[in-house]
Amino acid sequence: DGYDLQFGTNVLGHYFFTTLLLPTLIHTAKNSPLAHGHARVINTASSAVYFAPKGGIVWDTLGTDAASVQAARRLGNSGLYGQSKLGNVLFSNELAKRYADQGIISSSLNPGNLQTDLQRHLPWLFEKILGLFFYHASYGALTQLWSGTMPEGENHSDKFLIPWARVGDAGPYSHDDKLAEKLWGWLEEQVKGH
Repeated sequence: DGYDLQFGTNVLGHYFFTTLLLPTLIHTAKNSPLAHGHARVINTASSAVYFAPKGGIVWDTLGTDAASVQAARRLGNSGLYGQSKLGNVLFSNELAKRYADQGIISSSLNPGNLQTDLQRHLPWLFEKILGLFFYHASYGALTQLWSGTMPEGENHSDKFLIPWARVGDAGPYSHDDKLAEKLWGWLEEQVKGH
């Protein structure tokens, strides 16, 4: 589709899907007696936000043209993944800022270090060692469920949650309002006409 796979999947796709749902979310927040005046959007990031590259997002890695592919190679898979997870946090924060007055609560979170297929490409021994420190995948939904259903979640708009259902910090770039605004503008531009 012309985008770095990680950023296209983790950020652009989530942005587009959320913007398609926004009219329904806003309507629900305003009209459903069960919604208590709000609707929640929860974006799953990860601890990889702490490994976002210098500057937060390396903009010239987001395409699939030759120059972008070269820039992405220099950044590496971990950097690409880290910037995509930071993108989740920035998008979530900007969504909270732009739609709070319409009843939207938007938060992001790290579900925890979990035993999933994300480690499938690691060397066998490294995967086994990491497995000793990772939690069973079933724990991965705890923070999302808490954030989406508990009354306390109403107070976590533009917050980053960490395991298990605690407010944390996604690092210095996650507080960069100008970076969040730039990302929002870039995302808007990409989905124009769809």
